[in-house]
Amino acid sequence: MKPNLSVKPYTIGEKHLNQYTGMSIIEILDGEKKRSGWIWTTSIGKVIVSPHLGHYIWYNEGGEDWTTESGALWLVKKR
Repeated sequence: MKPNLSVKPYTIGEKHLNQYTGMSIIEILDGEKKRSGWIWTTSIGKVIVSPHLGHYIWYNEGGEDWTTESGALWLVKKR
């Protein structure tokens, strides 16, 4: 039997959607179900990574735009 290589090192916690602004907030949990941070997605699709409330990272370490996947992986591995 092959091991499941698609297992992600994070899980999605609570999700919130602001119906007025269209911004969604997703809580990212690590493998131990501890909060690693939040992923904010704006109404135009930009992803913002937030390891702590009040601290936001607009672009990833390579200067590219975040995706939900890359932001969540960064929160779990680098935080």
